[in-house]
Amino acid sequence: MTAKQLLPLSGIASVVLMVVAFIVVGETPDLDAPKSELLSYYSDNDSELQIGAALLAIGAFFFLLFSAAVASLVRGVREATAASANVTLAGGIIFSVGVTVFAGLAFTAGDAVDDVDIGTIQTLHALEMDMFFTVAVGTAAFLLGAGIGTLKTGALPAWLSWAAIVIGIVAITPLGFFGFLALGIWTLIASVMLAMRARSPGGEASSPGSEASSPGGAPSG
Repeated sequence: MTAKQLLPLSGIASVVLMVVAFIVVGETPDLDAPKSELLSYYSDNDSELQIGAALLAIGAFFFLLFSAAVASLVRGVREATAASANVTLAGGIIFSVGVTVFAGLAFTAGDAVDDVDIGTIQTLHALEMDMFFTVAVGTAAFLLGAGIGTLKTGALPAWLSWAAIVIGIVAITPLGFFGFLALGIWTLIASVMLAMRARSPGGEASSPGSEASSPGGAPSG
């Protein structure tokens, strides 16, 4: 398989790594949990927190690769979809930064629990629970850019493009957590479809915008 065929699969790798990370970390205490519960959780799960944080960060890296693959696909007709491609990639970058922030906070809390006071652990825990705006903005930008761009190019089925737009809107509402979960499902489906498209014999020849490269939409040449 070539690099172009493998790159879309980075979406699957990203989702799998993030899911495993959440499984490893397990259920975290509520924001208003007693100090003793917080201290016990971070002391007893320090290794799991650090492993989970590392997996989450690697997952963010693979999502960045996936967003680059989607942005490249969206930029099928450069003049018509350049803005959508830029928003897609920017959203992927912002999302990845947000995820690595969460990973960094979890890793720090697990690593420093025996060396700092409970007030510091409470602060780190609060940030882990509530510092979600970066992820929400990144999710919305990535999906809206991808959805609008693929609608214009026809690079993905229309239903999947519309799903991206709807999920992107949900991501910046109070239901944003469900938007984050839906992003994972959308990424898995899109990743498989893009990988199959890249492997098909006519995948390159029938790339988005090939029919629009000449005046009037007639095939060039």
